[in-house]
Amino acid sequence: MGEPAALRHLGGDRRAPRPRRPADGVRDRSRIAALPRAGDDPRAATTGSGRHAVNRYALTFAVRPGSEAAVAGILSGYHRPPPGASGGGPPGGGPPRTLLDRTSVFMAGPTVVRVVDITCPPAEAIRHLAGRPQIRAVEDRLRPHLLEPRDLSDEDDRRRFLATSAMRVAGRRGTAERGAPRTAALYRALPGRGREVAGLLAAEAPLDGAVTVFRRHDLVVHLTESAAPGHAPGSPPVPLAGLLAPLVRLARPMTLVTDRVVEVAA
Repeated sequence: MGEPAALRHLGGDRRAPRPRRPADGVRDRSRIAALPRAGDDPRAATTGSGRHAVNRYALTFAVRPGSEAAVAGILSGYHRPPPGASGGGPPGGGPPRTLLDRTSVFMAGPTVVRVVDITCPPAEAIRHLAGRPQIRAVEDRLRPHLLEPRDLSDEDDRRRFLATSAMRVAGRRGTAERGAPRTAALYRALPGRGREVAGLLAAEAPLDGAVTVFRRHDLVVHLTESAAPGHAPGSPPVPLAGLLAPLVRLARPMTLVTDRVVEVAA
């Protein structure tokens, strides 16, 4: 019987992977513990330090097949909303911090993944965005294309969206400069193998820059931040494609739709 079509492009060694223990530090809470106010949130990875420390979250949702081009156009073309400000400055004094630090949107087929770096709990960030006219206009244009309808102006819907879209952090390794170029790869694991796929990806030390691995059920996203050649947006790699071939039904690079970094004072 032939090999499933979804796996043919993976290439590499298709032998079943040997069991591997995650490398020390992959689950190190000092690396992925949330900032104050966010608590010990398994959905968040903390990056940066001092007044530039942020919590990183990934939210995923699906759009109707055939609407990918329209959705990419909507998500890449909207006007940037104001980043908002926290109620107080960072510890030790200083001006109030912006709520939103960076937003990157990736797509692979009908799957959308939005990676956000924020200085507040995600519910507060979504509430802030839902009140901005730019985002309300985007949501109105997205509504016909969404597989699961949502109304971010409604508090219950915001809570439901966060509960059904937030991915968990499987691990973060390495360091990267703020604003470093991002690439991403998406993996759809075989039923029940998502945790194993995420663990293998999280255990792999990056050759350069930083890696964050997110998982929701059997959907895994590998995010790379690196200024090294070969990691430019538009040509992301698919790490461990051969090793993971027996565990996934799909592995593919994601397309970067938009990437917006808030300018901050030095």
